Formats: sequence, structure tokens, C-alpha cells
Amino acid sequence: MHLLTLDNGYNILLDCGMNYEQKRELNAASFEFPFNPADIDVVILSHAHIDHSGNIPKLVADGFRGNILCTPPTYDLVNYLLHDSANIQLNEYKQRLSRATKHRRTLIAPPIYSDKQVDKALEQVVTLPFNKSFVLNENVHIEFTEAGHLLGAACTTLTVNENGKTTRIGFTGDLGRSHAELIRVPLPMKQLDYLITETTYGGRKHKSSAHAEDELARYIDESLRIRGRLIIPAFSVGRTQSILFVIHKLFRKGLLPPVKVFIDSPLAVRSTRVYEKYPELLNSEAREFLTANGNLFDFDELELIEDYDDHERVLLYTDSCIIISAAGMVEGGRIQEHVKNNIQNPFSTILIAGYCAEGTLGYRLLQGQQTIGIKGRDYRVYSKIAQTDVFSSHPDKDEIFNYIKSCYHPGLKKIFLVHGDGNNLNDMQHMLAENGIENAVIPELYDSYQLT
Repeated sequence: MHLLTLDNGYNILLDCGMNYEQKRELNAASFEFPFNPADIDVVILSHAHIDHSGNIPKLVADGFRGNILCTPPTYDLVNYLLHDSANIQLNEYKQRLSRATKHRRTLIAPPIYSDKQVDKALEQVVTLPFNKSFVLNENVHIEFTEAGHLLGAACTTLTVNENGKTTRIGFTGDLGRSHAELIRVPLPMKQLDYLITETTYGGRKHKSSAHAEDELARYIDESLRIRGRLIIPAFSVGRTQSILFVIHKLFRKGLLPPVKVFIDSPLAVRSTRVYEKYPELLNSEAREFLTANGNLFDFDELELIEDYDDHERVLLYTDSCIIISAAGMVEGGRIQEHVKNNIQNPFSTILIAGYCAEGTLGYRLLQGQQTIGIKGRDYRVYSKIAQTDVFSSHPDKDEIFNYIKSCYHPGLKKIFLVHGDGNNLNDMQHMLAENGIENAVIPELYDSYQLT
């Protein structure tokens, strides 16, 4: 979340997300804003993921009355994600309430926002297409370009005309990889005066060097050769679609054994339909595949699971299979039940398809703990635990550096490195300096800068 204030007092908020600690604690105090929401004139939403969108209903509930600008796919996806967030909060509130003693129930914090408040916030959304400049007001033009991180994800260029001077400010939101399974690569923003860029993996190289098809085919073969099961925790929006697309490609090439593939996540199922709605935003490989096969994701062995009764049927399924379910860090969601069902099975593989924050169940699994607590009960770990970053939607340090370099020109006054921890931010700043780009800074929380 970044606040840009013009000389005339016009306030532009770049993203309004909910971070992992906020999601875990759901403490109302941690959702307070360091500004008056009523003073914000417009919100620019880079993409749908909750860490960029998840606090918007609270912003509206606290007094924000302006427009929320995003691309059409982002609106479709954030509709599902915010309602899912509200539902999770309500369920967690009910669970905490049921476990609390009678005299402590008043101390249980209520949900931060409700379904009704999500609907109210979504009424303020205005969608804009890519690659077209729009007038925000008499002083500001806005243009979205593809960020590549997620369907509809946008980099934002703001052209500000004040006091006879023009300033161009670029905000990446989250960037994508230099190659991806479904969506196109990020496009550089040109002739910027200032660049605000994500640096999630600014100090890290992705480990997986294999092609996604080869990597996934290997894990599928290893699991099914011993009549085992492959359990893949995956984020519902973005990663699940990438994994499913790769499995479909394997099926079409005759490389997938006759085995059931379950997508057990209502949010993932709904989000998958959004990808099919916008074929013009897919990369050339995905469009060619769609033309040749008539669809991106559907094949004979696939079952999309939404209803809870069907979810329970999958839990009782005993044959070899592939189960993809949320959440990606194995924190909550239906995936915990699938992990619980398979963690003591030496023929099962739990494949973590990305990063897991410290303290999450996924993180503990990756640390090699021999006993894992799930929902109040301890389980011995006999299944194989594996990890791949081949489906990561964030660029690694080389890809971030190359993106910054593609935006760089002698007139770029300052680069703000954000959205990363200390080591990743510092490593990227050092890498840039080693290559002659010495105007990168790392803002601290609540720091302010005068853009001259």
C-alpha cells in the first residue's frame, strides 16, 4: 500500500492489501489505516491477490467513497477472492466463538468485513483496459500495462502534470516471470521519472531449472509408479490454473497415466472459468493450445470439486490420484484435510508448489519435522515431502534486475524497492549498484519522499 499525494491535495492509493500476519490474527487494531480513508480520492488496484486487495472493503467501510480502478479480469477475480476472504473470517469467528468460554465470548474479535461490505466495495470499481491512457483528473493520466504475474495484473504508469511540470511514476504491483504457463511476460514502463517495483525474490534464484511439464511429469510418475497419491497444495488463483494447464498438456501428449485429477477448491474452480473468459490476454502457447483443443483445462480424468459433499467423497477415494487444493501454504482450507489423510501414507507425496511463510503448516513440513500437529492432533510424517518453485509467479533476482534495466534510462531519478523482506531488498539494491544503477532506495514503513 503506497499513498501518492499531489500538490493540490489529491490522494491516490496504490493497492490496499491484507498481509499474512493480518490474515492469521484478524485483529481489528492491525487493520487501522495510517490516514483517513475519507481523504483518499482514488484506489488503483494492481491485481486481485489478497495481499494487494484484501483491505479494500475495510477502506470503504471506514469512509472511502472514490473509484477503485483495475482491469476487467482483476475485477472478476477480486470479486471471488474478497467474498472468499469474508467467508473465511466469518467461519473463523464462529469457530473461535464456539471454543470460547461463556464469559470470554465478548472478547472474540468479529470479522473485519462481511459479504455485504464486499458487495458495497465492488460497487465502486471501474475497469480499464490495458495499453490505453485515461484521464484521472485534469492533472493525472493513467495507463495499465501487463505485469505478467496473474491474469489481469497491471503495472501502472501515472503521468502527473502540475505547476507546468510533467512527472511519470511507474508502479509494478507484482511482476511475473520471463516465461509463464498461461499469461504473457511483463512489459516495461518507459520514460519514467520514478519507479516503484516489487522485490519479493530480489536476493534469490529460482531452484527449479526443469521445464514445468518435465518437473511435474517426474513427480506424477514417481507417485503413480508405486500406486501412490500426489497431493499438491496450491493457491486458488493463479497457481492452480498453471498446474492444471500443464497437467492438461501432459494428458494431450499421452504422458498422463489414466488417473483421476481432483481440483478440490471452490475458489479455484470459479477462478479457472475467468481464465477461459479472456483468451486475448493469454500467451501465444496457451492461445494455440486453446485453438487446437477447444478448452484450456478440461480433460477426461479431471473432476472439479465445489460442493462439500463431493469434497467428502474425494476424502474417501482410495485409488491413486492427483489432488490439487488450497491453500498453498497449507494454512486452512480443504488442503489440510487432504494432507491429514495422506501424511502417514508412505506411498503419498505432498508437493509444495511454492513459497511457505515461516510458521505455516507448509513451512513446518518443509523443515522435515517428523511429527506435525493438524487441528489439535499430532501425526507422524511418513509421506514424501517435496517442493518445486517451477510454478512461482514472482520473478527471481535476475528477472527483477532485467525488468528494472528494461525500464531504466538516464532520466530515471529514483527506484523504490518494495514488497520484499530485508535480505531480498538489500541484495537487489546491491546488485543494481554493482551494475551502475545507484539510485535505488529501500523505504521503511511510513517513510515519505518528495518527488521533484
